Amino acid sequence: MRWLRVFDGAYRQARRAEGRGDYRAAAALYAEADLPDEAASALLVHAARQTDPDAKLAALRDALRWLEPGQSRWREVQTQIGMSLLERGQRRAGTPTREEREQLEEAAERLEAAERFSEAATAFELLDRKDDMARCLQSAGDVERLEALLQESTAEARRERELRSLVNEYEMTLAVGARLEAREALERAIALSPDDVSLADLLRRLEARFLRGRSVRLRHAGQEVSFVGAGEVTLGREGDLVVRGTGVSRQHTRLRLDGGQVYVADLGSRNGTLLQGIPIAGELALDGDTEIGLGDDVAVAVRMRDGFLELHVLRGLDRDLRAYVGLGDLRHGTLGGSLRFEGGQPTFTPDPGAAVRLGRQKVAAAIVLLAEDRLEVDGALVEVLGA
Repeated sequence: MRWLRVFDGAYRQARRAEGRGDYRAAAALYAEADLPDEAASALLVHAARQTDPDAKLAALRDALRWLEPGQSRWREVQTQIGMSLLERGQRRAGTPTREEREQLEEAAERLEAAERFSEAATAFELLDRKDDMARCLQSAGDVERLEALLQESTAEARRERELRSLVNEYEMTLAVGARLEAREALERAIALSPDDVSLADLLRRLEARFLRGRSVRLRHAGQEVSFVGAGEVTLGREGDLVVRGTGVSRQHTRLRLDGGQVYVADLGSRNGTLLQGIPIAGELALDGDTEIGLGDDVAVAVRMRDGFLELHVLRGLDRDLRAYVGLGDLRHGTLGGSLRFEGGQPTFTPDPGAAVRLGRQKVAAAIVLLAEDRLEVDGALVEVLGA
């Protein structure tokens, strides 16, 4: 009989331990005397006296071991543990760490077991577990929060669908050469999900490949070719078209298109711009296809084509370099298409019937060229070298 326990040695030792404030020892002795309720009570007193949160939690967990599941005291202790862990999670800012997630999961589990459904729902909310949160809110009868969650979930699902659609649009348009549309799709995706660092990184890498300066250098069938989308071009060591030589200045010569006429001007170079071997002064109109000299060691053939200029370096360090200059469609030999600068971006438009691949993708429409692109046009490799 229970009253006989007062004569048990362990019981008397437990009482003495309680008297001197050693509640853990008292709990162990009560357990030895087969008095689990008293062991739990001693540990709960010990927990109440703790100022350190971790020590208090440890005492509460120990007390719970001696209580019968489902009883009112068991639910009370479960609630204390769960609320303590939940309060920790609520004080944290940002995305929970793995350890913090484990504590929130424990809080949710204990609070739900103690039938504190509203608080359990809050823990599940911090874990972003919407289905579990909804279950607990339904059990709690919290209609207002449940309706708000359903509305939020509907909006979130709609946002996720739109985000997936935009990412798919980015991938598809990038693959077929519609790079401006690809960039726009990424920007819209980032507006929907501004904290997604992977999207921001995709946009950063895409932007780095766009070509600036209305010029592009290609390698077609092993030959380097330059295109300049402007009505005029400077030639020199640091010109729009880089032409090198011992007698070439940084900005040596300018060629200008105006109404179907080509004009040439020396830009104050050290060794002059030569026309038929004679240095020119001021700006001169060229009479048909001709050859100009940049100093004595570089010669460039200048030919007027259908609305654009074709330049061919005949002599110098960049011998055999070809360049095309103009505001409209620019064409080079057997390239299999034309190139123009739409909105400042070099855009390649295949000829009708041309077989074009961008990477592994067959393409029939215009392609906005990016640095590092590799195209195959009628079986010939075209590489984008840069601006």
